Amino acid sequence: MDDFYAARSRLIPPLPRPTFAPPFSQGVYLLRKLALTVEPVDRETLPSLFSRMAILNGTDAVNFALDLGTTFRRILEQDEEAVAIFAERAGLSATQVAELLSWTGERIGDVRMRFRKEVFVSRALRNPIIRGCPHCMREHAADQPHPLRHIALRGDWLCRGVDICHRHHHPLVPLWSSSRPIVRDDIGARLAEILPDLRAGSFNCVRIDLWLDKRLSQGIAADKTWLASQPVFAAMTICEFIGAALLRKRDEAPDDRHAKATGFAFVSQGPDGVRAALDILMRSQDGGHIVTQGELGPLFQHLKRIYLDDDAFAVFRGILRDYFLEIWPLAAGEDFFGQAVTERRLHSLTSASKETGIGSAVLDDFLTEAGAFAPSDARADARKTFDAKAWQHILDEIPTLVGPIALRRAIGATLAELKGLKADGVLVPRTKVATIKSPWRIADGQALLEELEAYAQPVAPEEPGWKTIQLVHKRLELPVGAIIAAIRSGFLRLGKRSDVFGYHGLVVEITEVTAFKAKAAPKRKPSTKQGEVTAAAFARSAGIRGKGKFLALIKGGYTPAMLVLNPTTRRREWRMSRDDIAAFEASYTTPTILSAETGAHLNTIRAVLQSEGVQPYRPNGLDVGPVYLRNEVEPVVALLKTQGGK
Repeated sequence: MDDFYAARSRLIPPLPRPTFAPPFSQGVYLLRKLALTVEPVDRETLPSLFSRMAILNGTDAVNFALDLGTTFRRILEQDEEAVAIFAERAGLSATQVAELLSWTGERIGDVRMRFRKEVFVSRALRNPIIRGCPHCMREHAADQPHPLRHIALRGDWLCRGVDICHRHHHPLVPLWSSSRPIVRDDIGARLAEILPDLRAGSFNCVRIDLWLDKRLSQGIAADKTWLASQPVFAAMTICEFIGAALLRKRDEAPDDRHAKATGFAFVSQGPDGVRAALDILMRSQDGGHIVTQGELGPLFQHLKRIYLDDDAFAVFRGILRDYFLEIWPLAAGEDFFGQAVTERRLHSLTSASKETGIGSAVLDDFLTEAGAFAPSDARADARKTFDAKAWQHILDEIPTLVGPIALRRAIGATLAELKGLKADGVLVPRTKVATIKSPWRIADGQALLEELEAYAQPVAPEEPGWKTIQLVHKRLELPVGAIIAAIRSGFLRLGKRSDVFGYHGLVVEITEVTAFKAKAAPKRKPSTKQGEVTAAAFARSAGIRGKGKFLALIKGGYTPAMLVLNPTTRRREWRMSRDDIAAFEASYTTPTILSAETGAHLNTIRAVLQSEGVQPYRPNGLDVGPVYLRNEVEPVVALLKTQGGK
């Protein structure tokens, strides 16, 4: 295939920026069809065709998407614009696109998908283990000099209710497994890994009776399945128990032969096959994992009692132990198949509530806001699991949070002062969930108080003219955040009354603040000062959308700007001078700014930032839009310039 990679620049000419004629849904695009395209085969999925197109054009799926002006992740998420770009470049008709999506499955919610005009739970179509029919795939590749261009994955293989190929009557077998869709659905890359085994027939399933006869008559050397490494009795036993459980799950009456054959189709594929069978058995209707033994009760009883010390079953016990440690909220010290659990890997809401004494509803709110769960996650508390290590800090922190009264006492603030600090984003509660009555971290309040007191100079109790920040805010209509920003910048002095504790004892000289305000406002008249823009206009030019996001950055004192009176509207507005803008761009950047600086497409920039793990700036948890710290982005600027030059 090297000759095709070498010809890549000739096959994919430089792409123009995609231009869409509104409305987007009408599908009018100004894009050229590629010189090399393939037609979708019967029942093919979108990732399969996309990967075959990438291979035909001498590249891989990730880079092919970037060449088209999008990302592979957006293709997998079926982003409307990304699919439209691909369809136009591949020369696909609207009917072909609809057919591809219908066999791929289209999301109609967080846990539901439409598949062939039927509604499925997402997990019935999206699974870490990809299955297929080896006979179909070998037929696609037969006599082909470049087989990866021709091997397609069919949509019916995605459906967990389909276990047999309708053309060859062969069990669908596990081909590969990955929990990351970006890896799992890179079909071309995964097929390249298994192609030698596929051609050699390693994925074929033989009937268990034929396997057993060959094993007994010809020995291990004649066994070409994974079970060659396992004792016959243990293999037969596991096949029967797993097969019987699968048949019961399907509401079929199991007999010994049918059960052994059903289990053999999975177990003979090795650990991935066993895990595929367990996935079928342990999935609940709400998308979670069943946390009881369920249909596997008989197998558990035998492995825990009769075969607990039998070395012939050691490998199978290990496979089951590893699998259930990944899906069950088992506590450290619990005995599991004769071994103590060394550490907890998973919590459920039920187990976390029991250990911490915190109500499961409160835990659910905190963990959902933090990102452990999707907002629409409807799993029952016992099945709503999360990584115990990754989210332990949340469980540890919740008991330390306090209500507004406790925070005010800790920092010496009145109710009005706390509200003022919160309104301008100077102090941000740990959670914004309205039902949680203790959202504050005392440490945040104390850190703010320590910072401000470091700026303060002693002021005698009787010294006139010094007022609290909240009182000056009310009297002069100057935001609390702006006053604190001016203190941090050295424009205003801060005093500290020795007889008053905490924030309420911090004062500013009211005549000084008045003069500061009067001095600043005339210089910021929008109609007379060249080079000034409103903060809102600058935010839009930098690609920051969302009312209040950029203002939160200003009000928190993180970037300079001035609050002025607009002479036309007679309303106060934040404005930025050239120096203010230069100060922002010295410390921060956005994808839009990076696009102007590097020439790279916005989609490329977002993909590179995501792949390099660069996260948006979130001061004290504030969502200020797609703003990144300049020093964190610098290491990937060279990569962006390379992408921009493509």
